[in-house]
Amino acid sequence: MPESIQQEAQAILHNLASIPFQDCIALSKEFRELPMRAGIYAVKHRSLGILYIGKSRTLRDRFRGGHKALLWAFIEGLKATDIRIAFYQLDFTQWIQLSSELESLIIQAVNPPYNVKIPARD
Repeated sequence: MPESIQQEAQAILHNLASIPFQDCIALSKEFRELPMRAGIYAVKHRSLGILYIGKSRTLRDRFRGGHKALLWAFIEGLKATDIRIAFYQLDFTQWIQLSSELESLIIQAVNPPYNVKIPARD
């Protein structure tokens, strides 16, 4: 894997991890605050950090259709107010060419607990 892809994955991870919890997108019933754009996202907990890393062509639709990371959080008794979503937008070329590789590298670096429980989804 080219070093530039690894560097890009590290930069995206740094961006997602460094977004303060209060600046992440809060959960809502319709997820209207989530963009209708492609990118890499992190489901973050107020104190536990990153719970899940994923990619989506349209982030809002990804969550409106249900998301297993939110189900696991509910089952584990985490409060919805303690969970938010950080998002890093990818341009069309990045999405087509690199999204799976970037997601995989970021997951390997972070090893989020809910990615272990949930099989990868395209």
